Amino acid sequence: MTRAERTRLKWAVNGGGALWLVLTGWLMIATLPEGTVQNHGSSMVKDRMDNCAGTFSERFDCKQKIIIASGRETFYVTALRFLLVIVPPLVASGWLSSTLRKRPVVDERPRIDDGDWKARAQLHTQVQTPEQAARALHLHAEDLPHPDQPAHHAIDDIAPLDDWKARAHRNTRGLKREDAE
Repeated sequence: MTRAERTRLKWAVNGGGALWLVLTGWLMIATLPEGTVQNHGSSMVKDRMDNCAGTFSERFDCKQKIIIASGRETFYVTALRFLLVIVPPLVASGWLSSTLRKRPVVDERPRIDDGDWKARAQLHTQVQTPEQAARALHLHAEDLPHPDQPAHHAIDDIAPLDDWKARAHRNTRGLKREDAE
């Protein structure tokens, strides 16, 4: 999957999810039947509570059951509508992340900073023959590695940097002697 395909897929899934949230959210609120959301102050609940008869304790228990039942019904209806709005974009987002995790970005050619000669040289030794890498690094024909050398050439065969190597050897040898003492 290329970077452009990955970006298009992200935009499509995220845009579709946002569109779904807006449209279904509006539809779920706009098409909510009258009387679906009930509380103890609504007229439907008050009408049902008026039918409660008996002693004060019996009327209280009857009204309490009606209020609790209407609260549960309201919760179930609104929770279902909320889940219908929220769950599909969440599922799509989960699918997107798992798909992108399984399919990493494949570039035609790895991007390397032009100023980093060592990374360029490593790329040339991995992709090209040593002769092609030396020509790409603008070396002369006599600077090419000898054909009897092993197939995987060290980076210092193509672009040696003795000054850096000497400093590194001095610094590491100095550290080893200090650690031993």
